[in-house]
Amino acid sequence: MTEENQHSLSGESRRSFMKKSAVASGGLALGVGGTGTVAAQDGDAAEGGKALMFNDAFRPGAQFRVVSPVIEQQPDVSGVNQGDIWSDYNTRAIQFLNTNQQVLLFPAHDAEVKQGQVYELERNFSLFADDTNDQGIISVSFEPVGEDEVFDDEFDVLDDGGGKALVKRDVFHPNALFRVTSGVVKWQPKDNVQGTDLFSDYNTRFAEYLNTNNQFTFYPAQAAELERGAVYVMSDEFDITDPEGNLMTVDFDRVDEATLNDGLLDGNGGGGGNQSGGNGGNQSGGNGGDQSGNNSS
Repeated sequence: MTEENQHSLSGESRRSFMKKSAVASGGLALGVGGTGTVAAQDGDAAEGGKALMFNDAFRPGAQFRVVSPVIEQQPDVSGVNQGDIWSDYNTRAIQFLNTNQQVLLFPAHDAEVKQGQVYELERNFSLFADDTNDQGIISVSFEPVGEDEVFDDEFDVLDDGGGKALVKRDVFHPNALFRVTSGVVKWQPKDNVQGTDLFSDYNTRFAEYLNTNNQFTFYPAQAAELERGAVYVMSDEFDITDPEGNLMTVDFDRVDEATLNDGLLDGNGGGGGNQSGGNGGNQSGGNGGDQSGNNSS
């Protein structure tokens, strides 16, 4: 089925889909410890400002929601003097839209931050200080997102397209939108499941989550219908398939891209996210052709 044909389908061929996410509040289990001075920030203004982040949590251009008030704790970072680093910063929990990943953000005391507001990380960053480089602390900027520009969590799912896939547990985000970014890759993670033929009915593909652009490897069934460049949504249900390899079996569906806002399809979201899931090589140059079955990539 071509993309043109899918966009011309009637409403009876689509299923309305609305993502559901749990908005957390409070300290959360995100690795904070110790105590520190807290400056109130939750006023009427929400203009953003400067903040610190750990570099492995940074998603340039990604939208996030502030999901906690100021947390009266500071991170306990080995080798970093807390008084020097954290005296001008608060601690907040944030949640990236689409994947619902929660990380810590450390807004400056003079930043204007409001719980529940959606912000966007600017793409530029700088190392915070020479003596914190080993700890991966960076300085970032963020600004509020207008209501009409917020990552839209309502869209239609097509009846055709998608299927079953294997996904590693640490890259599985229920109900998250993702784009297939490669054809079939001639590689399988056999070392994770030695002595089994688990992958005999599955192929290897690369994909990335919208908004954060987190890149990951997934393994669609050969009978699955998927197209390179198309957008799909992960199911929120899964089965544990291989505990030692941390593999889960999930369903995924084709999304009607005509029901997504243009910003998502234009790549308005994080860039340069680390590829995860044990892909065994760079994404470029490894697409290997069309997936067998009912594919057109």
